[in-house]
Amino acid sequence: MEENGRFAMKGSIPVTETVNTVVFICPHGAGMSRLAAAFFNEVAPVGWQATSAGLEPAEAVSAVAVALVAGSPTETYLDHARPRPMAQATGTRTIAINCTVSGADRWDLAANTLGEAMSNELRSRAAHLAKELADVCP
Repeated sequence: MEENGRFAMKGSIPVTETVNTVVFICPHGAGMSRLAAAFFNEVAPVGWQATSAGLEPAEAVSAVAVALVAGSPTETYLDHARPRPMAQATGTRTIAINCTVSGADRWDLAANTLGEAMSNELRSRAAHLAKELADVCP
């Protein structure tokens, strides 16, 4: 099997695989989790995707998050839909960013505000997670 972009291929026929989902959760589902999901989806290994949710969802996606990826390849992966509650996002793996969620891995970020430093940290952590998941997938 060859990898063509993000899809496994056998010859020229896409191979149907189960898609595993990483759910990134942050307090409002509008900034940190959105960026983490976008960064992860940009480099996701075959068979993986990400989504985001919030403990208490905001009314809209953070304008700062949108600005941080504007004009970059990541921009196409940023979900602009209204933030969703945790109950509407299920997955194979859950990452809680700067919050506590039962059963989730927790990421405590060094950066305190949504900006370039936090964006860089989220990009790095998402890339590391994608590599980790690619290494354990058959």
